[in-house]
Amino acid sequence: MPNAAPQLDKLTLPAGFSAAVYASGVQGARSMALASDGTLFVGTRSNKVFAVVDANRDNVAEKVVELTSSLRTPNGVAFKDGALYVAELNRIVRFDGVLDAAKSGNVAGLSPKVVLDGLPSEFMHGWKYIAFGPDGYLYYQIGAPCN
Repeated sequence: MPNAAPQLDKLTLPAGFSAAVYASGVQGARSMALASDGTLFVGTRSNKVFAVVDANRDNVAEKVVELTSSLRTPNGVAFKDGALYVAELNRIVRFDGVLDAAKSGNVAGLSPKVVLDGLPSEFMHGWKYIAFGPDGYLYYQIGAPCN
């Protein structure tokens, strides 16, 4: 439900915990990666990737920036050394200079650079998840194209 209202009052939390809306307008959110400056990158199951910016670090995002809407199921996201890595169905791409683009809202200059191509592209079980390990390598998985 892309326009569903938050139902925080339905949550049961332990004593001392609270829940609040951090950001809205991030349709289809699936995976997240946090940059060192607090910018949150969000991959989706559609064709979009978002940056959620909390510039004053008050735990409430000031803006949501659509970084791109031209990728194929950009589910997995990982951030390292100023670059955002995005796992699509059949490839992994990198966006350089993504923090400046997210903060300014000027995404016109962002273009994906292919890191790895030719991955299986079956949609069923094909969503890719990525993460950097403690060794600095980027890890990804390949799912089964059937049940």
